Amino acid sequence: MITASGIDTKVTHLFEKEKYWDCWKLKTRHGRQTWQYEPPAVLAHANERDVKEFIEGMMKAFEFDKKRNPNSGDRVYRSRATKNFHPLVISEIEMPARLQEPLEKEAFLSAVKALHFYNALQAEEGHWPGDYGGPLFLLPGLIIASFITENPFPIAHRALMTKYMLNHQNEDGGWGLHIEGNSTMFGTVMQYVALRLLGLGEDDERLIKAREWIQKNGGATGIPSWGKFYLAVLGVFDWEGCNSLLPEMWLLPKSLPIHPSRYWCHSRMVYLPMAYCYGHRITGNITPLIIKLRKELYPQKYETIQWEKVRNHIASTDSYTPQTRILKILNTFVNRYEKIHSKALRQKALAFILEYVHAEDEQTNYVDIGPVNQIINSICVWHAYGNTSPQFRKHAERWNDYLWVAEDGMKMNGYNGSQLWDTAFAAQAITEAGLDKYFPETVRKAYHYINITQVQEDVPQREKFFRHLSKGGWPFSTLEHGWPISDCTAEGLSATLKLHGTGLFGKNDSAISDSRLFDAVNIILSFQNDDGGWATYENTRSAPWLELLNPSEVFGNIMIDYSYTECTSACVRALCEFRKNFPHHRADEVSRAVKRGI
Repeated sequence: MITASGIDTKVTHLFEKEKYWDCWKLKTRHGRQTWQYEPPAVLAHANERDVKEFIEGMMKAFEFDKKRNPNSGDRVYRSRATKNFHPLVISEIEMPARLQEPLEKEAFLSAVKALHFYNALQAEEGHWPGDYGGPLFLLPGLIIASFITENPFPIAHRALMTKYMLNHQNEDGGWGLHIEGNSTMFGTVMQYVALRLLGLGEDDERLIKAREWIQKNGGATGIPSWGKFYLAVLGVFDWEGCNSLLPEMWLLPKSLPIHPSRYWCHSRMVYLPMAYCYGHRITGNITPLIIKLRKELYPQKYETIQWEKVRNHIASTDSYTPQTRILKILNTFVNRYEKIHSKALRQKALAFILEYVHAEDEQTNYVDIGPVNQIINSICVWHAYGNTSPQFRKHAERWNDYLWVAEDGMKMNGYNGSQLWDTAFAAQAITEAGLDKYFPETVRKAYHYINITQVQEDVPQREKFFRHLSKGGWPFSTLEHGWPISDCTAEGLSATLKLHGTGLFGKNDSAISDSRLFDAVNIILSFQNDDGGWATYENTRSAPWLELLNPSEVFGNIMIDYSYTECTSACVRALCEFRKNFPHHRADEVSRAVKRGI
């Protein structure tokens, strides 16, 4: 639309947005991605009212219409990264002699122009930063941890967190498990609580609508077990309403198929700190706001709720994986055990759990395997040592690794990024397309990131803390995170072999040595399961029947690590490529693994 002044109002609106987007700068170091807020210099001496007005203007700059598409397009990062971008001059591109047909030439030019743009998005250390958000239960968990540990985020962060959640509210007033999902009790209660903790009033019309959804669907007693856990820690749900998380499970013989060491590692590392919190019945301070929330979340008076009767109550909107009969029987048993449990045994279990939490923290530089266990580990460490302790400060500093700013606000990523994964695929695409000769610097930077991200040693005491081999593997994101994954290792190996084949790296500047490639093959071979397939982080450690004990209600197939077609195909392909380059290294083992994988 052109106004009387001749200025396109859409362009003006975008310019106004970018004024606020410019306040957010992405900093990267060894793949670590953190957003820093740098307000205009004029605000340095502004009064409180002016700062408030600026923050309100910034929130408007992050208005987002989820009805068009709930997925953001990473426009904040891309607009910053491409500020000095200039389209390629086609006449300067030397066409390969092998291309004769007009359509071939056109396709080639399209690929070159695409990579020229993609090159502008590459971080100086070689990876491609990007949004990894989507799940809606992550950010509220972080806000709850921030609240109970009395470690609040800065005002600008809180504003964009608020905006993100409001941007993704469904028309019926609720929120889903993720940004594309229908409203659930888990999603709605978690966002409602988080928004209240961030300062939104109970009379806000969006919260009124959300509260009506919660009341209409039976109240927060129907929230699934993970939600019950978070609410209990916050103090708006009684621990008696939670099924036992039985800390003593960690003291069972490791040979038992139900020992937690046999769980899929993401489940294991979430239920580990959950069990610590349950064993200590950790609850934050009961503030006036918490008292208000107790009144807002339930259709009946908080004091009249019969907590033992709601342990297995799940709203119909959330029952994705209903509790099995055997799980209900087991819950009955362990809940009765809680009334007679040995205090000495409980303390022994909790001491081991805290030791294990420390091990996970130190092995991952406090990033931890994922956002959920990072948050809950933070709560455990806060409980054990306080919010001024060095351990807790290291945790709180890492919260920023999971936060991402896009045009829909500030979200919490499902990982600390996908840096290695994206870089390995980019490197393979560039080399397979024959574009490495046109963009040698892009390729060198990608190689640098792949080089610095390979894990070159096993974690300390790995057997004690149930860790698989690490040496030679590649993680999904960063070396600091450090958990190797089968397909990430395979793609890292494939990318390295292709990059070595470009001719851009001589023996002197090829940083990834043959011995490191051999280490990668060794860990890939070690990942292969008895069925011939490859799982994710570890070998499959128990049987599928363990899913009968899945206590989450909202997630399926989370109890053990399974062989997957994707992981298997990646590993088979990488081993085949390795065999072409190194036909004599463990030749029989590699061939046998490939055959079994196929």
